Amino acid sequence: MTEDRLYFFSGSADRPPGQGAHERVADPARYATLARVKHWRRMLSNFWPAEFTLGERTFRTVEHAFQAAKIALVDPASAERFALQSGNELARGDGLAARKQRKLVLLDAAQLRQWDQQKHAVMRDAMRAKFGAHEPLRAVLLATAPAHLWHGTGRGQPPTRIHDLEVIRDAFGA
Repeated sequence: MTEDRLYFFSGSADRPPGQGAHERVADPARYATLARVKHWRRMLSNFWPAEFTLGERTFRTVEHAFQAAKIALVDPASAERFALQSGNELARGDGLAARKQRKLVLLDAAQLRQWDQQKHAVMRDAMRAKFGAHEPLRAVLLATAPAHLWHGTGRGQPPTRIHDLEVIRDAFGA
């Protein structure tokens, strides 16, 4: 099992693999392809703009698809605003704008339980669709192998290992 750890988030500095905060890379040469890609860390983020289709809707970012699925539990019409087909300014915005709308509606206790049961699948499906639709992004993801992928969640917050992204990467590489 590898001990290599790569960190990313939407505002990551453009540093070679192994030179990011908290990273460990046993052999930097293993990630030479990745090191040549400008902003490779940001590309892994759910906020990176890369249109993809999920179901019958097209989204600009993974975050748009994620928030739309959650909001659809309460108000399907409001959820449509996140899809590019809507023509809405929100759909054309960045991932941060989509995230800021996460409380557009409030889930009741039953809806919250339902969301808790499905949110990981929604995220996996959206990430798979994003990387599946864009060969350059898929190449970046594949070039992170075999490292563990960690997402920095913000100042003062512990990072989170993104197992689902590793599983998607491994499936694309198979």
